[in-house]
Amino acid sequence: MKKTALLINIIGCILGFSTLVSQFFNEILIYLSFVYPIFCIILVRYYRGLISIEPEIRPNLPTISIGFMFSCFGLIIRTAIDYNILDYKNIWIPSIVIALLILTIYYLNQFKRLIFNKKIFVYNVFIIILIEVFSFYSVIFINCKYDISTPQIYEIPILRKNEHRVKGGTNYYLIIEDWNNTFIEKEIKVDYKKYYSSFEGERLKVAERRGRFDIPWSYFIE
Repeated sequence: MKKTALLINIIGCILGFSTLVSQFFNEILIYLSFVYPIFCIILVRYYRGLISIEPEIRPNLPTISIGFMFSCFGLIIRTAIDYNILDYKNIWIPSIVIALLILTIYYLNQFKRLIFNKKIFVYNVFIIILIEVFSFYSVIFINCKYDISTPQIYEIPILRKNEHRVKGGTNYYLIIEDWNNTFIEKEIKVDYKKYYSSFEGERLKVAERRGRFDIPWSYFIE
């Protein structure tokens, strides 16, 4: 199983990294990043005692934690970059349901033994949080990818631009009028190319869609 675990970790790392940076087969990579963590959970459940998703707690038990985490982060970060959500309130219930289903598969009949293991308690808390975040962004991905609603098109001016320097880089924002209320300003996060190609006073076309699960989102029309 050590060779199998190594292969799963390598595939997970390649998949997660490719999902973030590759411009080719991007849609397929995102789908795979959605399926792969669930596959890892099922695999660990099926081969309980032979392979784990926790760090090694005994010398002969291989772990697939690296491949699992990299594939999760691939979907999470890619979805966060690609989709601009306008209202998050309808995401919580379906994401919690999905997370509970995944955690039930993993912890079924093993909850007390795993969650109260002092050696891996912190790691288990991290895994629970990661699975909820993964489920959260999975709902966003499905909501936007399979949205069949008719887009509402708005033309709004750029009021100003802001840069927020954070550890490890810079976040770029355009401050625009809220197309549903001209008395409210809306801050939209954009990539650096969009930021530097835009100017104050320029009018942008924005499409707003309802979302598959009534989670509204928007995107710029070039």
